[in-house]
Amino acid sequence: MTSNEWDEFAAEWDGNTATSAYADHAFAELAQVVDLAGLRVFDFGCGTGLLAERLSPHVSKVVALDGSSKMIEQLKLKALPNVFPIAGFLTASLMRRNTLLQTKFDLVTASSVCAFLPDYGAILQTLRSLLRSGGTYVQWDWLASEESTETGFTKRRVRRAMAAAGFINIALTQPFTIEKFGDDTQVLMAVGQIP
Repeated sequence: MTSNEWDEFAAEWDGNTATSAYADHAFAELAQVVDLAGLRVFDFGCGTGLLAERLSPHVSKVVALDGSSKMIEQLKLKALPNVFPIAGFLTASLMRRNTLLQTKFDLVTASSVCAFLPDYGAILQTLRSLLRSGGTYVQWDWLASEESTETGFTKRRVRRAMAAAGFINIALTQPFTIEKFGDDTQVLMAVGQIP
């Protein structure tokens, strides 16, 4: 899906019970594995900021990036004082130009975004480069039963890609399900750290 396709969903995104439930569950699971107090967070593929909104009261700063300018417009309307939205794609050029991306983060989150990207391994390398030493990466995506699925990941694929990107202490769980097109769909949560 291109950014323009995601733009079409922006105005109604927060009103969707499944997207709100996903963010609620993701935040609850995150709070169990990471002490959020005072952290500097990069929320990659933030959409309208549903996860950033939940993180905001618990962390020092959230830099929230999404390729959809309309999603970012919705996040800006929330006027969260410690959330700094960026509309754009995570490229080396953007990372050089935007001062918000030039200080390392304690935590990088990627909620239901990585399975939609063309080069998962490359984006993991880029996200890893944004973390400080000892920092944590947390990802949620649909759990796939086979490698060829376009909208999710197998545990094997995620573990292999995270290890190749240099993450350690990798933990994979299936912490919750979300109703998607009338079926309960498992969500895969991946947690890794950098040395």
